[in-house]
Amino acid sequence: MSEAAGRPHTQSTVVADDGIDVRHKGYRLVVLTGEQRGREFDVLSDEVRIGKSRKCDVVLPDASVSRVHAIVRREGDTYRILDQESTNGTFVDGARVTDAYLTPGSVVRLGKVDLRFVPQQARAEILPSEHEAFGPVLGRSLAMRRIFGLLERIAPTDVTVLLEGETGVGKDLVARAIHEASGRAEGPFIVFDCGAVAPTLIESELFGHEKGAFTGAHARHRGAFELAHGGTLFLDEIGELPAELQPKLLRVLESRRFRRVGGTENVEVDVRVVAATHRNLKAMVAAGEFREDLYFRLAVVDVVIPPLRERRDDIPLLIEAFSRKLPPGMWRPPGPEALARLLGYDWPGNVRELRNVVERSAYVSPDGMVDLVTGSADPPSPPDGGLLFDPTLTFREQKERAIERFEEAYLRWLLQRAEGNISRAARDADMDRKYLHKLLRRYGIDAKRFAPTRGR
Repeated sequence: MSEAAGRPHTQSTVVADDGIDVRHKGYRLVVLTGEQRGREFDVLSDEVRIGKSRKCDVVLPDASVSRVHAIVRREGDTYRILDQESTNGTFVDGARVTDAYLTPGSVVRLGKVDLRFVPQQARAEILPSEHEAFGPVLGRSLAMRRIFGLLERIAPTDVTVLLEGETGVGKDLVARAIHEASGRAEGPFIVFDCGAVAPTLIESELFGHEKGAFTGAHARHRGAFELAHGGTLFLDEIGELPAELQPKLLRVLESRRFRRVGGTENVEVDVRVVAATHRNLKAMVAAGEFREDLYFRLAVVDVVIPPLRERRDDIPLLIEAFSRKLPPGMWRPPGPEALARLLGYDWPGNVRELRNVVERSAYVSPDGMVDLVTGSADPPSPPDGGLLFDPTLTFREQKERAIERFEEAYLRWLLQRAEGNISRAARDADMDRKYLHKLLRRYGIDAKRFAPTRGR
């Protein structure tokens, strides 16, 4: 065991494209209160004694701490804390315990001293998948096949997963694929977008409310957690969750119990949670914008999905897959020059932008060839004012695609009318400015392109 001072303590299990971290190797105890506040202990032993006696492995010279206050023992990939009949008790996350298992980010109180339990990372190499798909998610690049290899291992379990990546990389598709590959596939898959619900309504939409809980609550309402019972709850854009709701979400994740707004009874649910964000949660934790303990609870397995510009090998595969969903005869594969343009483009809107380019090419290009140069044009209306539907898609998928086409066309029209002024566009649309920014990122639209040219 060694002491480590001044190190960051926002560690978690992380999955990136250079390796897979799925189990812990030792842990760190970070002193949060008392004279030793800020001191850190790195622990590698399978069993350590904590107390104020100099004979202990971790010495806490505080009068409220017993000579040998508690023992932390490793059992496989888990850690167990046992109180040693201490005078002032051992607490884990506020609850007094004599024997308990620790989870990443747990706060342990010994007497009056608080310690943060932070498991260290250990590389457990997971071989890249031999497949070029995980459910509907496609990729032949090494980066994606490594992710597929991990998803194939964790999907059948109930482990909580955090999906990170830029807007448009397909986090929602990955979340649904995890659900469909799990033992909960027959259960509900409920999507809750933390950034698309008004802050005053998020608690009610997450946990539900009772009749009369507030003005307009005319009947009992079941929230996302209740609706997802027996299945998977996908918390999209978790980084947008207001600070005042973060401790409430943490409690539900720990206990799988909650109370509806205005209710007095506890509701128990059996739910697997998959969360996603385009923001850097570690940076938010460091800035005090996101709770560290909630981050640890969500990021049991943290999967970072690379942007399309970092996996260009996948572009031809994705073009073919998107093209084959179009009506027969409406597209031709890109020629050498067109493919070079597609491979050289940076794709700020990621996979979503590529899909839109493929669809537009079918309508805009004279010969239906997929090419980047047609990507900025709006698709014309089908002949005779009719609608074109894809027989390979379900009603829900057809509807989502139609909504996306409307949203993107509307945003371009709105910005052109507002001459690229986002504040003005938000006022004209009676839309929250942050939500407008979010939609623009989703569709890879740059408002500056709509600003009038100066000096002419």
